[in-house]
Amino acid sequence: MKSRYTPKQIAFLKAGYMKMKIRDLTHAFNRRFGTQKNQCQIKSTLAYYHILCGRKPKDRLVNRLRLYTEEQIRFIHDNYAGRSVAGLTALFNERFDADKTARQIKTFVSNRGLVSGRTGRFEKGRKPWNTGTKGQGLTGANPGSFKKGTVPQNRRAVGAERIDSKDGFVLVKIAERDPYTGFSTRFKHKHVYTWEKEHGPVPDGYVVAFKDGDKNNCEDIDNLMIITRAELLNLNRHGYRNAPDKLKPSVLALSTLQVKTWAREKEL
Repeated sequence: MKSRYTPKQIAFLKAGYMKMKIRDLTHAFNRRFGTQKNQCQIKSTLAYYHILCGRKPKDRLVNRLRLYTEEQIRFIHDNYAGRSVAGLTALFNERFDADKTARQIKTFVSNRGLVSGRTGRFEKGRKPWNTGTKGQGLTGANPGSFKKGTVPQNRRAVGAERIDSKDGFVLVKIAERDPYTGFSTRFKHKHVYTWEKEHGPVPDGYVVAFKDGDKNNCEDIDNLMIITRAELLNLNRHGYRNAPDKLKPSVLALSTLQVKTWAREKEL
């Protein structure tokens, strides 16, 4: 590549690239030296000789067909302070009878490093436009708005039941404060609710289980028992739920004995 460019040509490229774009530099080079170089060749030569334009992004050259006149550029510089891009765009179009978009104006100010000085925060002492309003005071009522006292059609009464989609247990709605939402009613596992009505709260570390293994048999208090979580895990390992009814008492006794044995061995 060195043999194709003379020192005068290299000097011309260094001086010209400071004030011209690649396209204009290519045309000027060909006119000056009577060559037929294309833009890719000139660009490769600049890179090979490490020739840089030395311009910052905000000082980029514009095309001959300028997007903005000098008057318009001064107008943007003078009026951007304290305004949003949308506000500046509207003011610009009104002043010059133009049709610039907010994106075009934003690109202009960004490329030239202009800042409006706006922080995007409410200044101290400034009140929001919606001060003193709430709810429908902001938008007004509409056909889909709830009226005071309206009860949703899908609200279930206390005592209503449904099947939990996660574990298949029966849930019942009771008049008890929901610890998660603070609402005055909540859904609770029916077998737990039945046990607690008779015996009080279930102790920590225990669960309410079914003697016959039937999740739907929630109302028979004699069918419910409390066992530790370790015992429940061991029962599931032995397939207690699907065991024959005659063997369930034996499986339960064996599982309880095993858990107690393991606990004792752990202590020793």
